[in-house]
Amino acid sequence: MAGKKLSSIFKKIILAVIILFTIITFIDFIRIINYSVYQRNPPVEIITEEDKIYFDLVHNKEIDWSRLNPTLEFISHEYDVADFKFVNLLRILYEFPGKIPVEVRDNIDKTLLAFRYWWDEPGENSMCYWSENHQILFASAEYLAGQLYVDKTFSKSGLNGKQHVIKAKRRILDWLEMRWKYGFTEYYSATYYIEDIAALTNLIDFAKDDELTVKCKIILDLLLYDVASQQVNGMFASVSGRAYEHNRKGEAADLGGVTKFLLRNEKIASHGLLNGFMLFRQYDMPHVLRDIANDTGTVIVEQINGLNISELKKEGYYGTGDKSMMMQWGMEAFTNHEVIRNSLKHIRGAAMFSNDFLKAFRYLDFTIIRWLHLEPLLVKIIHPATNGKAIQRAHTYTYRTKDYSLYSVQDHDQQQYADQHHIAGMNMGNHFSVFHTHPARNPGDNNHSPNYWVGYGRLPHVQQFKNVSMAIYAIPPKKNLTEAVLPGYTHAYFPVKKFDSVYIFNNYAFGKKGSVYIALIGKNNFSFRPGTNDDLIQRGRKTFWIMEAGSAVEDTSFQRFIGRIQKNGISFSEENLELVYTSGNKKQRLKFGETRAHATQARFASPYVQMANDQQKIISFQGKSLLLDFYNPKRICSLPQE
Repeated sequence: MAGKKLSSIFKKIILAVIILFTIITFIDFIRIINYSVYQRNPPVEIITEEDKIYFDLVHNKEIDWSRLNPTLEFISHEYDVADFKFVNLLRILYEFPGKIPVEVRDNIDKTLLAFRYWWDEPGENSMCYWSENHQILFASAEYLAGQLYVDKTFSKSGLNGKQHVIKAKRRILDWLEMRWKYGFTEYYSATYYIEDIAALTNLIDFAKDDELTVKCKIILDLLLYDVASQQVNGMFASVSGRAYEHNRKGEAADLGGVTKFLLRNEKIASHGLLNGFMLFRQYDMPHVLRDIANDTGTVIVEQINGLNISELKKEGYYGTGDKSMMMQWGMEAFTNHEVIRNSLKHIRGAAMFSNDFLKAFRYLDFTIIRWLHLEPLLVKIIHPATNGKAIQRAHTYTYRTKDYSLYSVQDHDQQQYADQHHIAGMNMGNHFSVFHTHPARNPGDNNHSPNYWVGYGRLPHVQQFKNVSMAIYAIPPKKNLTEAVLPGYTHAYFPVKKFDSVYIFNNYAFGKKGSVYIALIGKNNFSFRPGTNDDLIQRGRKTFWIMEAGSAVEDTSFQRFIGRIQKNGISFSEENLELVYTSGNKKQRLKFGETRAHATQARFASPYVQMANDQQKIISFQGKSLLLDFYNPKRICSLPQE
């Protein structure tokens, strides 16, 4: 009898819990579907001219100040990339305050004092605060605005300018230290390095803080070392944490004129974010960086950039504080099971379910899921394609000669998906690049990232030794629930019309541009996608691509290069996913998923960096050197700077 009574009570408790959970879930559902989302972009395009106005002021031109109104409108609505608009607007305020009419200055002041400078301030919008370049752009804007309005109150935060300076300085120092210790998450990005340069230049020119300005110079030195060591004859195209189609193809790859400046001290007149950099107020370019850019020797440049998600806890970036979230979201780690609860907690605390970039997270904002800690389990089950946004630790390898560069990210297969990664390619001199990829979308579907030419549907496993790069693709037979498509082929950008000579036969494709040669070898025969002469298709889900570089110096004639490559030995096991390639007397083996023991685990391994540790880095070449000490901080050049 007692047992039946207990059983009856237990059933009633279970029923009550089910009813309670149902009610809570229903209330959550009503709340979630009623979330509003802020517009990311203006409903009608706003053409802003703050960059051109600053340029005109520098060149003593007469200014129609009404041209600044669209910029202030854009900022006041807090549309995405409003932080970009601050770069030259702040330069106008700092360099030409006496030229701004009183009524225009009043409007500027009101706009800047009402802005939401960081995700911890009250308010909501759809600005992207979190990627690496946006972090330093927002922090730079907040610091310099706070310094400008030191005694005034900012309406969103309720803080005065001095408090904003203190708050922003902490974030800037954290960001700089991450770059010092781990490099750039958006490594070698011809798009996002421009934004980093712009933010750092503003701080160097205008921040009234010696520690801050010296540390900004140090990180700008390291960024320009990246550019100098990766560019070939003025073209900055390499592997990258974030690359778009034109970046991968080597188009507009002079980094807004930065490579021309590095090579020839040629300052490019600009209307863009690099106005300040080209003017060079306070930054002193070390001679050694120019010498590295102009080096015509054959070098191997290895570098480690970023962290793996598995390393976050050990390195102290696993919590939900500002510093930890800057690292996690800076590496685009949002939905990975290790950090999904952090993401949701942060979104709730910063009122960002209304942010257009993050609106999908609302569907995990159920109380029961949070109470039972089900988020990691759910994302493991769903395995969303967004896991591939995470930009993890990259061991980059570049083989650079005076004629070309061949580059890869070694053993970079931590994720099946990849959003905007670029992990293997070759520069044909300074003309264009060649690369292979697995498309994540059908041709012409360019409104998403990844797509046909951006990122990868599924990552290959890549290894490189000098002028030979090998990659294995293993595409599963069925797509994941969150994938748009999962094509059963890979393809390469191989623009026939840009080559001087091309020879394609079965599974071989050869190209010549000037004195540079390239060979592409696949498991299966190549064919161009119908209607194209630059999109080389290789059918098959388990395939390989071998890329070998050559030149007139190494192989004399193009015909001799072709003959040599066709004699090379190749064996591939589709079952074991193992590739062996013998070129000359060099035999290389690649097995999918098997990591090679790398020669170094140091952050830098190249002829140009003789000492690299947590405390100091010495960049040296041809008798010139640059000592960088982040924690003291100081920069010492062996020769006078330019």
